[in-house]
Amino acid sequence: MKLSTFKELVSIRLEHSFKELSDEALAELTLEGLIYVANTCEPSVLLRNSDTDENVLRCVRNNSFIVMPDKPDFSNAEEHLMIDEPLAYAVLNYVCFVLSRDEKKFFDLCHKAIGQYIANDGKEGEYNDL
Repeated sequence: MKLSTFKELVSIRLEHSFKELSDEALAELTLEGLIYVANTCEPSVLLRNSDTDENVLRCVRNNSFIVMPDKPDFSNAEEHLMIDEPLAYAVLNYVCFVLSRDEKKFFDLCHKAIGQYIANDGKEGEYNDL
């Protein structure tokens, strides 16, 4: 998901709920959401199977690990969140949950997106040849 789209969706979902955030504040909350989601499931974008110079967030099975996602740069509207597309909605809802000061529906939507991702083994949007 492009950061410009992400920022717009946060504003739409929380219209009239909070004052406009700075890009830096939104980036910090979004990084928190990325880390939360990456600790809850195994995003393929962040999964590594070999040694790397990247900062490791946590280890997973078979000597694989999840790397720390990049902090989003909202000054670059064309940049994408560093997470699988289906999980971008989990991050979006996590950020809305935090900004709404405990609006449980956003937390539930976050976990629903994570559950669907796990149920589909991270292969949402992939099509097999018939």
